[in-house]
Amino acid sequence: MNKQEFQQLVEEISSGDATEKEVALYNYYYNQFQRNSDWDEQALGEKSKMEKELHSTITRDLQGYDTPDKQIRRFPYRKIAAAAAIVLIAAVIGILIQRQPSVSDPSYADETLVKQDVDPGTDKAVLTLADGTVVNLDDSQSGLLVDQGDVQVEKMEGGQIAYTADTDLHGAEPVYNTIRIPRGGKYQLVLADGTKVWLNSSTSLQFPVAFQGESRVVLLEGEAYFEVTSCYNKDGVTRQPFIVKTATQEIKVLGTQFNVHAYEEATSVKTTLIEGDVKVSSTATAESKVLKPGQQAQVNRSGNIRLTDNIDTEEIIAWKNGMFYFNNTELSEITGQLSRWYDVEIDIPDMPRKRFNGVLPRDVKLSQVLQMMEKTSGLKFKIEGRRISMHK
Repeated sequence: MNKQEFQQLVEEISSGDATEKEVALYNYYYNQFQRNSDWDEQALGEKSKMEKELHSTITRDLQGYDTPDKQIRRFPYRKIAAAAAIVLIAAVIGILIQRQPSVSDPSYADETLVKQDVDPGTDKAVLTLADGTVVNLDDSQSGLLVDQGDVQVEKMEGGQIAYTADTDLHGAEPVYNTIRIPRGGKYQLVLADGTKVWLNSSTSLQFPVAFQGESRVVLLEGEAYFEVTSCYNKDGVTRQPFIVKTATQEIKVLGTQFNVHAYEEATSVKTTLIEGDVKVSSTATAESKVLKPGQQAQVNRSGNIRLTDNIDTEEIIAWKNGMFYFNNTELSEITGQLSRWYDVEIDIPDMPRKRFNGVLPRDVKLSQVLQMMEKTSGLKFKIEGRRISMHK
């Protein structure tokens, strides 16, 4: 990113028109700035004078934002630190960016990587119906995909699929579908109750085409982000809980937003709460924990639960927002992400114990991610076909 591109990003943020991907990108640079408290007076001028000018500018710019037509919510305070930070970070990082090479600069590219590059993942999924029929969703056109009697499956213009069920299905035998996301894919699903699900690469979700009974239950393997709608049972009084089951745990919610990382090869299943509340229970030990926003529950293979506070939720859901977000992330974790998203094999027998910081959109080619890692670590990567290795 060059200085002009960053200034454009700042304008989008301050106007309230930034996309989730742009906010994630801005957050990374802001966090990097916070970690570096040094002030370059030669480049930025006297700090106290700059602070006074910024305060005056922000006070002037915020005037009038208490009216109905200009609500303060246009500044996404939950996602960025403060309005003043927008101007300050622009001044500081604008200079820092000029000192860094751009991944789009030809002189920055590693010839070995570019010759054998790999495209990023795309929207792709396979839907298996109750009768065994397989529907390739990435080849399907928008419109009605399947009519399962009382339930219709439609592919929306945005690419996601949505289930619509008749309201009176209580007592009917449940019918299950399974959606599978291959390596190099992602997909979005809207369940019959209105719950939205974002599915990451190498993920499968089994779910009823219509929710009946006292609870709503789905089975997950892989990684997914849920925005669960609140629903009531037929009596209109008791709420119908939403339950996500994995191989080692059960998550019970009423209406909330959370991320579940439950890949088979992982040493633990991680549930991170963004909003609302959830109860995580171990299927092996029956131990349970109730999470608050910003907390993460990790259930290991023995069934023990460990809670962690103050999780960087922007990092956790970066994949859902179309970003790679590395925050002191181990190389082994990064290569796992790259393997699933780019559908490549990792051939690094002696994995260096390196950690990385960086942010990139997930729609870039594989070489751009590896180039960023090379510049900050001294490591050298090589792409051969669909295999990543290291060389000296």
